[in-house]
Amino acid sequence: MFRFIVIFILTLFLSTATFAADERFVVEIKVDVTDENASIAREKALSNATKAAITAVARRISTQEGANRIASMSDAQLINFIKETSILNEKNSDIRYMADLRIIVNEDLLKQYMTEREIPLISRSDISIMVIPLFREFSDDTPLLWEVDNPWKQAWDSSNNTSAIKIFPIQSSSGNMAALDAIKASSIDAEALTKVMRMSSASDVYVLDAAYDGVEGLKIEITSLSGKHLSTKVSGAKSSGAELFNKAVLQTRQEIEQLVLTDTQVQSSSTSELTILYPFTSLGQWIEAEQKIKSFPSVSSLEVQAMAQGKAQFKIKYFGDLASLQRQLLSKGYRLTDGGNYMILQNIGG
Repeated sequence: MFRFIVIFILTLFLSTATFAADERFVVEIKVDVTDENASIAREKALSNATKAAITAVARRISTQEGANRIASMSDAQLINFIKETSILNEKNSDIRYMADLRIIVNEDLLKQYMTEREIPLISRSDISIMVIPLFREFSDDTPLLWEVDNPWKQAWDSSNNTSAIKIFPIQSSSGNMAALDAIKASSIDAEALTKVMRMSSASDVYVLDAAYDGVEGLKIEITSLSGKHLSTKVSGAKSSGAELFNKAVLQTRQEIEQLVLTDTQVQSSSTSELTILYPFTSLGQWIEAEQKIKSFPSVSSLEVQAMAQGKAQFKIKYFGDLASLQRQLLSKGYRLTDGGNYMILQNIGG
């Protein structure tokens, strides 16, 4: 009779050390497997660790859907993507194998496979999203933010980032608390949100306004400083407490990831062109905006097409995607939105 007990514990985390290669392709894993004998336990541990490592890397460099496609591959296929496996520490008994492993995934091979299979590949970028979790017992209540009884923020504070992009909750620092309150956040106060965004070196801010949906789940309004908006619902019982909010964190991370990546041209190096209208209150304000835009590495040229009283129309050529350009502008205090035949640049505070 084939009998075995498998106890498989995988703990994955990003190494804080600096690697010569892209650290997103390096994973450290703890394995603990019990089976019929130590040899079988070791083989099973290494096989499971391989799958876990490649899946972890896929989550860092692709969308959730892309990571799922990678994870669905067979063990025989996945082993081909392993470049190196190092055993940092190991112990075993007659039936148990325990080890700390460091696995390096073959970056070139995995990227090539993803490109050939049209699996989304996210280039290394400065995308960093700060979320502000507001909570209301009922949708017409005054929102909570910094209060200790805000279960939505508690869930975010205790969560780990599993997204392909950096998504992190606003920290309860004295600077953030002085600059922003729940009312300003819920009203998408551009000046306050821009201030906390810069203090946290984020590229955008998402306000997550959550309320109970009766006794069944949560309703969440997702609104970004850059102008994106989405309403979503999370199923689950109100009585489940932290379980419901932890589930909501995972779902909302995926929603934000999709919002950010929808208009991002992955690995884009082509040149694009935009016509922009910029209303300003003084000539100095225009000169400041022009200098900041010209300083962006992604902007190859800026050509003024027309000047009028309090308005400038200009054309820029830039590399990459529009979303990245919008994030760069946002970090400098400008919001770029679609005006139909041209884009509109708005000064929201510097």
